[in-house]
Amino acid sequence: MAVESARDRALARELALARRGRSPVAEAFRQLLKNKAAVVSGIFIILLILVAIFADNAIIAKPLGWEVKPLLAPKHFAQVSFKQRDLPPGKGGFILGSDYLGRDILSRVIYGTRVSLSVAFVAAGVSLVIGITYGLISGYASAYIDNLMMRFVDFLYGFPLLIFIILMQVYFKALSRRGGSGIAQILINIDKAMGGMFFIFIALGLLNWLGMARIARGQTLSYKEKEFVEAARAVGAGHLRIIFRHLLPNILGPCIVAETLAIPGYIFTEAFLSFIGLGVTPPTPSWGLMISETYQALRAAPHECLIPGAALTLTTLAFNFLGDGLRDAFDPRLRGT
Repeated sequence: MAVESARDRALARELALARRGRSPVAEAFRQLLKNKAAVVSGIFIILLILVAIFADNAIIAKPLGWEVKPLLAPKHFAQVSFKQRDLPPGKGGFILGSDYLGRDILSRVIYGTRVSLSVAFVAAGVSLVIGITYGLISGYASAYIDNLMMRFVDFLYGFPLLIFIILMQVYFKALSRRGGSGIAQILINIDKAMGGMFFIFIALGLLNWLGMARIARGQTLSYKEKEFVEAARAVGAGHLRIIFRHLLPNILGPCIVAETLAIPGYIFTEAFLSFIGLGVTPPTPSWGLMISETYQALRAAPHECLIPGAALTLTTLAFNFLGDGLRDAFDPRLRGT
């Protein structure tokens, strides 16, 4: 028994020394690899990103030229002929079938990946940058400034977010139809060039940073009284050096994890806006728009609605599992379990 106890202590000592030699990021990555659901989800998201980037390759998807020349050969365009409408998967050369206009569902789902991932990453990036900046300033500043800034956040929290986004999209759609001059026309042209996604970015970025600002503020308040910050002040470090060299690296991990968990909400919001006609501009493919166009034919041609719905569900589940895995990996209390 004494020999086994000594072996156990020696093994525990070796594990502790090995763990001490790894950086916090390496330790978190090692913990993340233990979560099989998070690893599979991460691989799935990487594949989605690659598919979205290389969607223009004819091997991956047929180019979406149907709205210009709808009767060209099927090997060149996503729509071929009205005689091939509502084909089930595997028929007529369509792997996932065709929709009510004879368009290749697989190609539209692949191009719809671009819309969902673009909205997810842009909205998350805007929320992360604005929220962390606002929260850092609020948490590091004096109590008076902190109270003033957070009351402004509380005031904005009083707005119903989804209704506000819908109203913003209604205004932007009306602006696009009416036209404008100067800066308004420039924004309209950018939105048209992006298939209607630019105004979605603006609408999602206006208020989605509020939760991130609260998280960043709380983390800043927790860390700014720590010993290493006091030591930095004692050696004469300036405010900017303390914020960017000491506070920001410590609060960045939890903020990124929290933003990863918020990404499914951005994807669902874009799909909902497209479903009610306030999202991307047709014929830009979007999973929400595809569901909106085909849900009434659910009995006659269920594949037209279920395939984009499955793509939306799997993507949001993947981000949820990855976010949960990152949260567990960056939690020091779970290290070694």
